[in-house]
Amino acid sequence: MTMVATPVRTPAEQALAARYPAERTSLPGTADVIAIRDAAFGGVEKSGLPHRRVEDWKYTDLRARLKTFPPAAGPGDVARVLIAAPAVEGDKARRLVIANGRYRPELSDLEDLEPGLSIFSLATALEAGDATVLAALKLDDAVASNTAVALNTAFMTDGLVIDVAEGAEVGRPVELVHIAEGEPAASTAVRHLVTVGKAARLTLIETIESLDTVAHHSNVMTVLEVGEGAKVDHIRLQLEPDEAVSLTTLVARIGREANFDTFNAALGAGLARAQIFAEFAGRDAQAGFRGITMLSGRRHADTTLSLIHGAENCQSRELYKAVIDDEARSVFAGRIAVPAHAQKTDARMMTASLLLSEEAEADAKPELEIFADDVQCGHGATCGAIDEDLLFYLLSRGIPKVEAESMLILAFLGEAIDEIQNQAVHDALIHRVEGWLKARAA
Repeated sequence: MTMVATPVRTPAEQALAARYPAERTSLPGTADVIAIRDAAFGGVEKSGLPHRRVEDWKYTDLRARLKTFPPAAGPGDVARVLIAAPAVEGDKARRLVIANGRYRPELSDLEDLEPGLSIFSLATALEAGDATVLAALKLDDAVASNTAVALNTAFMTDGLVIDVAEGAEVGRPVELVHIAEGEPAASTAVRHLVTVGKAARLTLIETIESLDTVAHHSNVMTVLEVGEGAKVDHIRLQLEPDEAVSLTTLVARIGREANFDTFNAALGAGLARAQIFAEFAGRDAQAGFRGITMLSGRRHADTTLSLIHGAENCQSRELYKAVIDDEARSVFAGRIAVPAHAQKTDARMMTASLLLSEEAEADAKPELEIFADDVQCGHGATCGAIDEDLLFYLLSRGIPKVEAESMLILAFLGEAIDEIQNQAVHDALIHRVEGWLKARAA
């Protein structure tokens, strides 16, 4: 007698299994798009949500942590979105609003677009069967099979297709404002496709926030093509409430002699995972990957980076810092792969965690996979409490303990934050860090 073990589905997996067939034909896209969605959802349905025995999700057991998977968000209250205060003040950015997973051009700044800059809706392109967009939806298997990516592919409702022409310089930062609004809890899936042509310039800011303290689920994915000699600065601020679940993905392909920097600030959500899949596709390019995480309560934040140094003479710098209080948990998993042909690679990866309580936890998993012999590569990870000698020095100068701790925490994070080139974003982030420290001291 042969016995077949059938895994028991969790409530979240049951909700997913019911949602996709019900929404499949109402999601934007031609038959070709539906086929891509079907393949993506089929993979998730077959394997289930990832758990701790899946190596890439070892420290973030999504199967155990996701208690449900809420229905798709409705259109939301436009009036509330319209009056919402911007997350970044004074940056003079071109704000493009995505409310409840839908691009809202009537709430966006589309006046006087710079020459060479084009912006249009992903949903419109999917409905039209745009061949370029369809090609951009097809990702490498290692990326496409990732659970967060597959769920985004299956359920994406909208997003933006942004193209910066060869040689164009977009003077104003472009800010993608993701806002969740309304009750009860709902879920959104948004995909952005951004192409920056040869020798072009772009600063791209993403903010992800919610107007309500309910358990919204957001899944935001950005695919960036950085052309030869282009310069792109990318900043993402994740600001959702503690009740929320946030999955974000950045896929970046970096061309010859290009310069790319990305910064991720994980400042919200009860469960957050920010993942980056990047590849050097041309020689003599440079890239920086940096970020901060600030956690309290029982929050959990995971930063996962996979970087392929796929070309000669490329340089990368990775720096991630985390401050963890109460019973919160931070995860950093970083992997740099250097194939045999990628000689003259220069890669440095560092993660540092500051624990503010006995119950706080930080997990670090830096990896180097090197097959070339002429390289300079290194990684490091540190974890510890506030330096008692530094604290004593400040206390001996008459500075109160809480204020002294705040000064040291801000200095610890400042090494990463000071790499942000956009002054308005830099100042906004410092302001939020200071607010977090004041709340801790209260």
